Amino acid sequence: FGANIATTNYDEILKDNNVDLVMICTHHNLHVDFSIRALKAGKAVFVEKPMATNENELNELVKVIQETKLPFMVGFNRRFSPFAKEIKKHINNRINPMMISYRMNAGYLSLNHWVHEDGGRIIGEGCHIIDLFNYLTDSEIISVSADKINPNTKAISSEDNVSITIKYNDGSIANLIYTALGTKEYPKENMIIYCDGVVYKMTDYLTLECFGSRTKIPSINLKKQDKGHIKELERLYETLIGKNESSPIELDDMIQTTKVTFLINKE
Repeated sequence: FGANIATTNYDEILKDNNVDLVMICTHHNLHVDFSIRALKAGKAVFVEKPMATNENELNELVKVIQETKLPFMVGFNRRFSPFAKEIKKHINNRINPMMISYRMNAGYLSLNHWVHEDGGRIIGEGCHIIDLFNYLTDSEIISVSADKINPNTKAISSEDNVSITIKYNDGSIANLIYTALGTKEYPKENMIIYCDGVVYKMTDYLTLECFGSRTKIPSINLKKQDKGHIKELERLYETLIGKNESSPIELDDMIQTTKVTFLINKE
C-alpha cells in the first residue's frame, strides 16, 4: 500500500512527530484504550465503530476527548452516503415528524465469533443505523424500546435478532429490525421514510426512489454500493486542515448513539 513504515509497536506511531492522525481499525475491545493513548500523545483520532463497548469505557474516553480538545471522530459512515445527503436536503424544512423503517438483514455469525464477545452486534454494527436516525431527525432521543426473539435452537442468539423503536423529541419515530435470520440472497439494508406526503425508499445503498413528491427529487442508481466511507474521510480531512470548522459528527451525537446501543443490549 506504499506505507512509509509498518510496525507492530503502537508506541512507535504515537511517538512519531510526523503522524497527525491515528486511525484505529482494530477489534472493538481495543478501541477505547488505543483512542485514549493516541489523544494523550497529541494525535487526532478516527476510530471505527463502536466508540466504546460499555458505559465505563465511554465515560473514560469522553473525559479525555474533552480534556485534550483534539479532533475525534467515530466511523459512522451512513450519514455521509449520497442517499442520506439527498434525503436530508428534502426533509430539512419538513412540517411534521417522520416515520422511519430500517431493515438490517445482517447475516448469520456463529456464536463464538469475536464480535459477540466485544459488545455484540448492536453495539458493533447497529450503531451505524442509530447514528443515521440521529442525523436524519436532527433531534434528541426521548425513549428507546427493544424486543428480542426467543430462539428455539442454541445456534441462534436473541442479541442479534432485535426490533428497536426510538422516539425523538421532534415527534419522529424510527424503527430498526436487526436480524441474523435472513439470507444473502436478499439485500442487506433497506430504509423507507414517510414524511409530509412523500415516501423515500433506499435499497442497499445502491438505489433511492421517491414517491409522491410535488417537486422532482432525483433518484439515485449506482452500480457499486456507497455507504459514505470516502466522504466521511474527506469531511474529516476538511476539519483537520481548517477548511471546515465544525466536527464531521458532533461529540454529543456520537455519545447519544453509543449510549442507546448500551440501553438496547440491556433490554
